[in-house]
Amino acid sequence: MKHITARRRPVDDIDRAFSRVERLTAVGSTIGALEQLVQRRKYDDNGLLSWPVNRTRLPGSHRRYYRHIDRVLSHPQFVHIVRARLVSGLGLLAGGNRRTRALALAGMTGTGTAINVRSNYGLDGSDHFAFINYAVAMLEKLFPNDREAREYALAFIAFQSCLSYFTSGSVKLTSPVWRNGDALTGIFRTQTYGDKFLYDLIKDRPGFTKLMAWSVMLAEAAFPLVLLMPKPIARLFFLSGMLFHVSNAKFMGLNRFFWSFVATYPAVSYFTRDAIRERAGT
Repeated sequence: MKHITARRRPVDDIDRAFSRVERLTAVGSTIGALEQLVQRRKYDDNGLLSWPVNRTRLPGSHRRYYRHIDRVLSHPQFVHIVRARLVSGLGLLAGGNRRTRALALAGMTGTGTAINVRSNYGLDGSDHFAFINYAVAMLEKLFPNDREAREYALAFIAFQSCLSYFTSGSVKLTSPVWRNGDALTGIFRTQTYGDKFLYDLIKDRPGFTKLMAWSVMLAEAAFPLVLLMPKPIARLFFLSGMLFHVSNAKFMGLNRFFWSFVATYPAVSYFTRDAIRERAGT
């Protein structure tokens, strides 16, 4: 009697990594779209972020072709862009095949461009990183049968992540106020990024504050070394990065940074030493 065994389809590890990048990034962007819809009045012509005022910062804003941009970015049309971003974000969170995810990624990339053109007030590194994640993931969908091109796309996100952490840590290391810890006390006593509880905790403890500052600087600058770490240590390093962003969200209000930066970890993990060896079968 012959036994017929179904042949398993090979696991697409690149697509799995991109799916995780897309979903994690989409969490922050979906929350952001909901916040914008709740506060949509500030985008009307009399609001804080009115288009008639914000368009003046653009070069040549008086030219005729800006009439077409006005039709898209003026109120209330702009609210439809935010709604489209919300739908696209929910689509990425729901998953699906590569084609449906590509459409959702196109929506996130397009709406992200429109939001940035309308007003860059309040945007930060997390928004820029989210755009990179969406744009690169969308481009990857154009090469379903080219593994090398798809790996290059994933490598670009991993490289951007490592570069961002390394640059942030290195720049801090050149600053005297970071090396002596004064930067942290200065940050946490501000109203925008501060936290009264943490400020009261560290203001009279210069040694502890200096230790915190050096821990942040060295961990950020050393982040690219995760590519060479054994899997157990690499996982602990990623976990410490997640906890770092959780603390930033709690004490500094940088909620979106968690989702945009942690979303790059699946891409970085793909290129760690042990992950490469496992794929090579060694």
